[in-house]
Amino acid sequence: MPIEPALQLRDLTQSAFDELDEVVMRHAYAAQNKFGRLFDERIYENDLAKRLRAEGFDVHTQVPVKVSHASFEKTYFLDLIVNHMLYELKVVAALLPEHQAQALHYAMMNNTRRVKLINFRSSRVDGELLYNPISDAERQQPVFVTESFRPRTPGCERLVAQVRSFVADWGTHLSSRLYNEALVHHFGGEAACQARVQVGEPEAALGTHLIQTHSPEHSFVITSVTRQIRQHQRHLPSKQPRTPCHPVDQLQPLPNRVHHLNQMKQRQGNGWQRNRDQNIPLPPIPLPSKKLPMNTPPLHTRRDFTINAQKTASLHSAACSSTATSFSW
Repeated sequence: MPIEPALQLRDLTQSAFDELDEVVMRHAYAAQNKFGRLFDERIYENDLAKRLRAEGFDVHTQVPVKVSHASFEKTYFLDLIVNHMLYELKVVAALLPEHQAQALHYAMMNNTRRVKLINFRSSRVDGELLYNPISDAERQQPVFVTESFRPRTPGCERLVAQVRSFVADWGTHLSSRLYNEALVHHFGGEAACQARVQVGEPEAALGTHLIQTHSPEHSFVITSVTRQIRQHQRHLPSKQPRTPCHPVDQLQPLPNRVHHLNQMKQRQGNGWQRNRDQNIPLPPIPLPSKKLPMNTPPLHTRRDFTINAQKTASLHSAACSSTATSFSW
């Protein structure tokens, strides 16, 4: 199995969840009252698990979930499972969209509808209940839209085939970081497909920027975008004039369809070289003459106890680990 949870979760009824969650939150408050706000996450996790086991609940901590594809393997660890309910614990100043996206990523891998974040660092214990609106069956049935895609090299075709195989094994909507790590692995690892290029004008380089390549002069970037995809492409470093990565292809898995797009620009100069151990100077990426407008609406989420299902899809897709994952290469 490409995704192998150590425990098979089942969804609780609303009344069963309400009864369970009242006890879990009561003990979470007790743990913070006992230890304060500044201990490591594992302290609260172990104390909460101990309290819940004493009440007779079925409690598991650091539950592994193995994700694999061919020779690629990655293991995630779920913080706390109580009577089939998934809890993700945090010790952070405030819960952010990236934390919510991570929790929904775990919920989707386990095909469960609910996951709850508990933060012990805030002035009082902060709990956010998230609903996963995407079933496992829905994640496994994308529609591939290819009319705008024109592969320029065998590497482009291989990249698309590789991503399609990931989707076949794992489905859509998972963390963009997972897809990126798997692509880097299958293209030879970081040493083979990552390089740093200079940013700025030749006479005033500002620093270097890490890029990922699937073939010479062809780069890929995995992002988390569900709307205004074309506008987002304008901000990719590889779209800037005189950049070393001339063709830019994009794969955009949305909730029910996966878009294949690509853009081309005229090659300038004599190509480029990878900056590996030889520290070879690379052609710089010039800065744009003026700031490009993003016009991306801010992410609005409810900060109360529960985030509803309608907003969850938008929340997870806009966060760094994304419901919908876009693949740009």
